[in-house]
Amino acid sequence: MNSRERMLAAIEFRQPDRIPVFYHASSAGLYVHGRKLLDLFRALPPDNQIEFTAVPRPSPEWIDAGGNYHEFRRDRWGTTWEYLIFGIQGHPKVYALTDWESAKQFVFPPIPEFRAVPEAYRREYLLFGGEGSLFECPSGLRPFDEVMMDFYTETPELLAFTDRLVEYFGRINEQALREGYDVFCFGDDFGTQQNAIFPAELFRKIFTPRYRKLFEPLKKAGKKIQFHSCGKIDSLLDCFAELGIDILWPQLSLYGRDEAFLERCARYRIALLLHPDRQYLIPRGTPEEIRDWVRFATERYRDGGGIFYVEIENDAPWENVKTLLESIEEFR
Repeated sequence: MNSRERMLAAIEFRQPDRIPVFYHASSAGLYVHGRKLLDLFRALPPDNQIEFTAVPRPSPEWIDAGGNYHEFRRDRWGTTWEYLIFGIQGHPKVYALTDWESAKQFVFPPIPEFRAVPEAYRREYLLFGGEGSLFECPSGLRPFDEVMMDFYTETPELLAFTDRLVEYFGRINEQALREGYDVFCFGDDFGTQQNAIFPAELFRKIFTPRYRKLFEPLKKAGKKIQFHSCGKIDSLLDCFAELGIDILWPQLSLYGRDEAFLERCARYRIALLLHPDRQYLIPRGTPEEIRDWVRFATERYRDGGGIFYVEIENDAPWENVKTLLESIEEFR
């Protein structure tokens, strides 16, 4: 199997020749580990189309006299964020919207252009693209607690803005569809460490019809839907299945080796991105613990339904990074 065939077989539970692996080029990890991480990535190539050509570095203007990184950056939506760790998401400091009434006149960012993909890549790789966020996007424009309350009280102005988001992301995905992308990626963190933020009945009322409007033209075209959601979201798994999500990227550390959750995903034919725990395992675990987790994941998903996902951050010790990538290559 080539990488494209391997990815599709895993997503469709069709016994890939080995479990595929997806690399994410996190600036944080590349900045900390530098050239040796680039060399390791190249020595153990993944199954997604990605090129590692240089080590990212912050602009000198954001390094103070003590050598500390501190940056303020305005995003394409108009919110200014403060960053204290290079490559790690910052915190909003100045929101783009003062209230939802002002959102009626809000001018959305230009539709980004998708780079044409060479035919050779199309034959070799499954192409991931698209965009869509109906909860995190509003909470990047207004304070999180206020967005939460406004969704719970079904504030008309917020719901009208969310409908505009659906239209906006729909146009982005139309363009990605024309460029021939295979997997369309959406993401909203709907969980805390204990439970889902919204009960399933409210999720079905507010989010289900809007996601369905985004997903339906893509599913009709035979494309796959990937959905990322951190936190404890097992109470929303039925909702995700009803929407026809093909790949779920959950916070697996909250489930450990919970066979009930894993079996529910398998029953719904929802493949999982197997993202090793970044709260304990990768930054503070031992190489032996990492090898044990990779061995478990390999045994569990050898016949399909799982894709290893590797994203190296700034707090991962080099020995653990090396163990993770080499163990995946050994066992998968």
